[in-house]
Amino acid sequence: MASYVIFRGDVKGYSYLVDRCIKLTDRRYLRTEKLLVEAMLKLIARKPFQDVLIEDIVNEADIARKTFYAHYKNKEQLLWHSLETHFQMIEAETNTLNPDTLLMDNKPLTYPIFKHVEAYCVFYRNMLTQADASAFVFQFWDYLAQKSYEKHKPLRDVAPFMSVPPELMAEMLAGALLGSLRWWLKTDMDDSAEQMAYRFSQIIAPGVMQSMGLDL
Repeated sequence: MASYVIFRGDVKGYSYLVDRCIKLTDRRYLRTEKLLVEAMLKLIARKPFQDVLIEDIVNEADIARKTFYAHYKNKEQLLWHSLETHFQMIEAETNTLNPDTLLMDNKPLTYPIFKHVEAYCVFYRNMLTQADASAFVFQFWDYLAQKSYEKHKPLRDVAPFMSVPPELMAEMLAGALLGSLRWWLKTDMDDSAEQMAYRFSQIIAPGVMQSMGLDL
């Protein structure tokens, strides 16, 4: 039987209710989570997120509507959890950055991101190019900056010095990557994901290496 932990408190003036702290041994709960994530990823690959309804999600997952709300407050919450789950799967399948070649699995560091956006281009074309999607853009930017910081650790470990704070570098690289993705989506993605990743590295790598005192 699942164990539910409910916490009610007040932090910085806001009241919180945490009722999703459930032991990972609850197989039914995890199975439903998996169904919902898979349903969301399938739906956003087919049509714009703003057109995805809760009804679409529960029908795709083959669950009851009340079951959805036992797991998520709204479709936006499920969306980000679905993307994070997918990102984690991608990350689990990749190795660390090679500081000598600046490649990861013989491809540029950003290749998995370009490949992911290519697979879900319908979703990202709407979410990264529409003015009313700014909340998602900033959330995605934060995620990219965090991963950029983590993935560049092998370079920082061998760098003679850092002329730019690594956190600032991660933010700037994330912003540049978002700009590249937006351009790619708006130009109908004529270049492949691999071509875009190499072009991004060609533009960005010299500055990164110079700021670390490393030879390109």
